Amino acid sequence: MHDAGANGRLIAGSAWFHVIEEPVYTPSGAGEHLYVEIEKEGLTTDAVVEALAKVCGKRPRDIGFAGRKDRHAVTRQWFSVHFGDEARLAALPDASPRGRITVTATGRHGNKIRLGHLAGNRFRLGLADVRREALTASLAVLAQEGIRNRFGPQRFGVHGATLAIARAWGRGDHDGAIALIVDPSGAWRVGDAIPTGFRSGPEGSVFAALRRGALPAAALSAAGDPMRKLAASAAQSAVFNAVLDARAAAGILHRFRVGDLGLTVRGAPFAVTAEELESTNQRAAPGVLDAFTSGPLPGTRRLAPSPEVEVEERAWSAACGVDWSWMGDGGVFESPGERRASVTPFRSPPILSESDGTTWLEFSLGSGSYATEVLAQAGISVPTDRRTSDGNVATF
Repeated sequence: MHDAGANGRLIAGSAWFHVIEEPVYTPSGAGEHLYVEIEKEGLTTDAVVEALAKVCGKRPRDIGFAGRKDRHAVTRQWFSVHFGDEARLAALPDASPRGRITVTATGRHGNKIRLGHLAGNRFRLGLADVRREALTASLAVLAQEGIRNRFGPQRFGVHGATLAIARAWGRGDHDGAIALIVDPSGAWRVGDAIPTGFRSGPEGSVFAALRRGALPAAALSAAGDPMRKLAASAAQSAVFNAVLDARAAAGILHRFRVGDLGLTVRGAPFAVTAEELESTNQRAAPGVLDAFTSGPLPGTRRLAPSPEVEVEERAWSAACGVDWSWMGDGGVFESPGERRASVTPFRSPPILSESDGTTWLEFSLGSGSYATEVLAQAGISVPTDRRTSDGNVATF
């Protein structure tokens, strides 16, 4: 691990952060779902879903996608539209004036694209103030040892607001949760005048409910599953990061103990037994990375290590302020839960190149892993606020 910025910095602005989705499959050419590959900039994936639904005359639930992409980046990904009419796509570039939408390819297929239907993402990132030799060495270490598979700050919302909302909501502090949704800085309180201006998505549903006079608990309910899932994801991710950091501090990131729950390279879980401990640790070693230690995303699924290891994981995560029961059966954020690998390898190795005085770093990662974590672990500073050319703040 390196100090932030020791080997360079990520340049602010979407032009320096490119993401291309690597799908598991491509459209077959026939089927009831219209597949649309879209390049977007300055928009969330959910905003593109709303725009597609509008121009195609569909409901948002008729639109499918494999994963959410950063708003403040140039990103390319596939969407599916149930019984979509390709001719209607001509209106898409004008459907969302706040950002850019460009259709790059179309096709047809027999099924809806669902979350997780991707192999990974390819990144191309613009860097400045690079110490080339030191960065090359750091990337070689990551290629050997794998990347610590932490969730990036963007998982927790602007300045950690989504996690703060989850903590308040989980404790039953509905007033506090609503206050943070309205104003993540914490300056607004229930009873204050509701700010003017448009909000989209689940936040927009909360604002609409408040303007109708709904109480905080009812306003949270109005946001529905999308807001609840965002809060659950932030809470689960905080638990995982805390366990991962504790495991790394204990020197057992690549080393199993009896009772641990491991993951194969395909993500299949397995229990670590005394008889297989030595061979399993050989598979998890740097340079091999054929098996991975794992951490919890708490939920209703009982993918758990031994009781002794689970007690340890709960203790490790206590300081993050999340109660595992919130995601369990009957919990406020009831969620399936799963195990996540502690480290992840590159899908394709990192490559450095130069163009017009800018150093470009390219690599690909598996689904759910964060490019910003690669940068941080390679000693590249990632700005908290990435100012775009129009003055908007791009927050990780």
